[in-house]
Amino acid sequence: MKVSRRQRVRRAMTLISLLLFPVTMNWLSPYVSLDGAMAGVVSGSVIVFAALFIISIFFGRAWCAWVCPMAGLSDISIRVNGKRVNAKKLRIVRYTLFTLWFGFLAAGFVLAGGIKGIDPLHLTESGISVDEPMKYVVYYGVLAIFIVLTFSIGRRGACHSICWMAPFMAAGYTVGRLLKIRQLRVTADSSKCTSCGTCSRNCPMSIDVQGCVKAGKVITSDCILCGECVDSCPKSALAYKVTKL
Repeated sequence: MKVSRRQRVRRAMTLISLLLFPVTMNWLSPYVSLDGAMAGVVSGSVIVFAALFIISIFFGRAWCAWVCPMAGLSDISIRVNGKRVNAKKLRIVRYTLFTLWFGFLAAGFVLAGGIKGIDPLHLTESGISVDEPMKYVVYYGVLAIFIVLTFSIGRRGACHSICWMAPFMAAGYTVGRLLKIRQLRVTADSSKCTSCGTCSRNCPMSIDVQGCVKAGKVITSDCILCGECVDSCPKSALAYKVTKL
């Protein structure tokens, strides 16, 4: 099937992000956040997570499809195991891990006597995350975990099961919905749908897009706004739109 220009651009962006991961890893690291918290320091990763929450109020989980380093890795891994996954079950694992991590993060600040400072370069003083041998071990370890989980579970298996950033964005998306803020969404025109199932087959997040189209709306925090369904629909029943519920 012909790949749309939008998908070529998106995939290029995620591959570039993946190549830059040795530079950016610590700004996305849950460990760096914990280490900083125990010293009462708001690290760069905490700042990034907070920014993702705010951005997601308006743009949902677009980060996951367009900017995240693991997005490029996930797109490649789908070619090895493209099986659809049970997102609901995997979400239980993800939120359990996130709750534990967030609890330790809060406890770290409490034990440190509160927030004592902000240091975007905490554990990244050189500005590059992977700048010594041990950090290469961590870097390849993270890649290995995401690859193994995706190969074994299916489409974006690691994203569904262990991603520590997704809950921040899901929360931001939900806040935007509750406040009825205009958000970037995938909208559906059920009158154009022929039930061909192409949208669901192409969704990397295993969403029942066809069912959403039949219902006349795509409302789920699992949607990463990648546009695969929009670009693959032969009847243009799906489209991007900035709107509110």
